[in-house]
Amino acid sequence: MGDVDVKHVAWLARIQLSDEEVELFKRLVNSAMKLINKLLEAPVEDVEPLYHALDKEGLLRSDKPSIHLDRERVLANAAKSQEGYIVAPRTVEE
Repeated sequence: MGDVDVKHVAWLARIQLSDEEVELFKRLVNSAMKLINKLLEAPVEDVEPLYHALDKEGLLRSDKPSIHLDRERVLANAAKSQEGYIVAPRTVEE
């Protein structure tokens, strides 16, 4: 893979770069591209895909409320309630 045309990429991104910045970014991008190309050379044909970094199951907590709120106090703070539930304004028309 050839050198990245930093001036062209800067033009596409509508970014003005000084000549010093162009040279700096050219070195940085080309260095990153060399690393990527090196990684692409790694023999991975016999490597199983990694679907998750941890092999453990059941890491999620149980779905239980962590705070007990008094229903009457909560409903007292609601703008509108009905039959023990908070009533919210309709957001979708039928």
